[in-house]
Amino acid sequence: MRYLFFLFISLFLLYSCNSGKQQETRDGSEIAEMAKKIDPDSIAKLETEKNPVDKPMLMQPSKEAAKEPPAGMDNISSSAVSQEFRAGTDSYEKGDYTGGIKHFEKVVSMDPENRKAYYNLGLGRYYANDFQGAIGAFTNALKISPEDTLSLLYRGLVYYHINDFRNAIKDYSKAIDINPNWSKAYYNRGTARGRMKDYNGAILDFNKSIELKEDNAEAYFNRGIAYHMLGNDYEACYDWNKAKSLGYFNAEKAIQEYCQDK
Repeated sequence: MRYLFFLFISLFLLYSCNSGKQQETRDGSEIAEMAKKIDPDSIAKLETEKNPVDKPMLMQPSKEAAKEPPAGMDNISSSAVSQEFRAGTDSYEKGDYTGGIKHFEKVVSMDPENRKAYYNLGLGRYYANDFQGAIGAFTNALKISPEDTLSLLYRGLVYYHINDFRNAIKDYSKAIDINPNWSKAYYNRGTARGRMKDYNGAILDFNKSIELKEDNAEAYFNRGIAYHMLGNDYEACYDWNKAKSLGYFNAEKAIQEYCQDK
């Protein structure tokens, strides 16, 4: 039985196929078990950076996302709100998401139009695996500012976590409409399309992600998987070798499994 794994934003996105050309569908639990065997840490990894770049800036989901305005403390309406906001960012810096969540819940109770506080609250709930709570917080941020691309990106990640790939794709597509030069958004949408077995659509997104970020090893790796699932192992092996040359460690496993006779 062959297996193949598919990486997504700090999560590995996995596929599998049998030894012939016929594809085999596996449910999420089987994929997760294979992921643990291939890479025991893969399930816990995120396509995000957990540490704030610079106080009072908030966690950035990627270098690309860091180009967007950070969720800082400008225009805070009162000293009490400012104090709670800073306490929340300080808690996140220490990895205390439970404490940070409590502070940002206080902020939004005092200042219900504070978009950045809702975004930060969503981040904490996301890291605490409160996915429904995170969706609510990011949705509130987007009601205040519909063009908040970071809230769209993270809400898409949450939808991805709960296997709601259609809504994840909608959020990534909105983020792309707002910022059509965001490599990470194309990459994330490609992985969600891959999970829906839209491999041609995934390839188009990975193409764009690579165009915008030529050293995107993960995009090469996952485009290789999409090509493989379409039966084009020549292109798949090319992409996996490219990912390997860019330092992506899992590419070697795919090459050994599928490319020895190519």
